[in-house]
Amino acid sequence: MLVVEQGPDRKGPPPRPHRGIIMTLESKLFAGAVILLLSAVPAAAGVWGALATSPDADYGWSKNYDTEEEAEERAMRECRKYSRQCAIKRTFRNVCVSVAAASNGAMGWTWGYGRSEGNRRAMNECRSNGGRNCRLVERFCTGYADDD
Repeated sequence: MLVVEQGPDRKGPPPRPHRGIIMTLESKLFAGAVILLLSAVPAAAGVWGALATSPDADYGWSKNYDTEEEAEERAMRECRKYSRQCAIKRTFRNVCVSVAAASNGAMGWTWGYGRSEGNRRAMNECRSNGGRNCRLVERFCTGYADDD
């Protein structure tokens, strides 16, 4: 289909013709389905996380990084906001992690358990490490782990 627009009052050369696009019902349905599918897919998150701690119960963590190294770097950067004695405790992939800490520097942490079991185990580990007044300070999940 060729469309040319020119009014009676128009001065100068006529406008360049343009071709209109005619979409069939099938192509409209297909385009709509593609848009719907693309908008329904969540952005892929990385699967790596890490935990860094200090002897004084300072900590930093990361989640959903594409590489193990990126996860470690972020956890260390977060921990170093509070202490220069940070070290990576562990990296994680597609799991949930619970962290408990006490005012005297004792810590406890677990990974790979559901919310209530993981929190309970982290608190028990904190106490068994000599922690006084342990409290749950963090719970995070990496990648596709489900926090049940």
